[in-house]
Amino acid sequence: MSKSSVYKELYHYDDKHSLVIDEVSGDVYILKHITHYDQEVYKYLQSNPDRHVPAIIDIREENGVLDVIEEYVRGNTFEVIIDSSLSDNDKLTYFIDLCSGLKFLHSAPKPIIHRDLKPSNILLSDNNQVIIIDYDAAKTFKAEQKQDTTFLGTEGRAAPEQYGFMQSDARTDIYAVGRMLKDAFPNNSRIQKIAAKAMSFDPNNRYENVDSLINALQRKVGFNSKLKPLFPPPGFRSRTWWKMPLAIMGYPFLIYMAVSMTLENGNVPELIISKLFFVLYGLTVIDICNSWTGIFDILPFINDDHWYLRYLFRIVYSFAALIVLMVLFLFTIGILRHLLTQVV
Repeated sequence: MSKSSVYKELYHYDDKHSLVIDEVSGDVYILKHITHYDQEVYKYLQSNPDRHVPAIIDIREENGVLDVIEEYVRGNTFEVIIDSSLSDNDKLTYFIDLCSGLKFLHSAPKPIIHRDLKPSNILLSDNNQVIIIDYDAAKTFKAEQKQDTTFLGTEGRAAPEQYGFMQSDARTDIYAVGRMLKDAFPNNSRIQKIAAKAMSFDPNNRYENVDSLINALQRKVGFNSKLKPLFPPPGFRSRTWWKMPLAIMGYPFLIYMAVSMTLENGNVPELIISKLFFVLYGLTVIDICNSWTGIFDILPFINDDHWYLRYLFRIVYSFAALIVLMVLFLFTIGILRHLLTQVV
């Protein structure tokens, strides 16, 4: 634990969980004593915070026990969503948010597989945020490993491969989401079909990744997702090692290109408008290709399960956006010139 912090127990839940207070800062945290763990998981979560995961404040390993100090999240378990009388679309809002959290875990350089995803391990915080907790059973995916060495998970909810048939991977967590979808939408036949595929005994028959599951929910149910947060922008959301350098170079390059633009036969207002439209088009293409804000997710085939259709239509929509913005640009320039003529 950090030498600058002294943690005092406020409430003893059980042998594994306590509510503690940092006597230096006055902040309240959860202290966990974990005997089955993958330390790589907690180290990654500590150095790569995400809104879907409680902040890991401190970790210490001693005598085969990992002590973890993490953010204390106030809220209810995911049962309040599954058993609620909310509309299907409102429920789907929370399931999409849950899948976004899983996407963060699965996008780690060494994908993190939760392996015990169930309503009691998902919190809906007081500020309406879906947060995935309890990483005791979580592990990093190891490509060379043929099967899980230890069964960890909840009996009745664990995917078949967790019983030793093969190694757990992203599809193991997809199985768990499918089980919750089945419970949350008992009267929605379309979602039941999606849940059945997600829960296929053979992992090869499930959705291959969380994106595919999200796409199925949005396309087959006609769900219109809420706008996604602007920050972090594409390139920094998944923290993939090769995407971040591209983003670090790409965004300044877009700004540089806009700033360095010139017009041979144009006035200052027209130059400013030209630069604004150039940046707007660049950001629109980034949005279309990376589902930044979610605005374009409702377009046909933009998130299709087949990669060739997905990329083809993203290119098509990017060209369509260019045509639309060019028309708007010319219209704006025309109005500007008319106004300037009237002033003169």
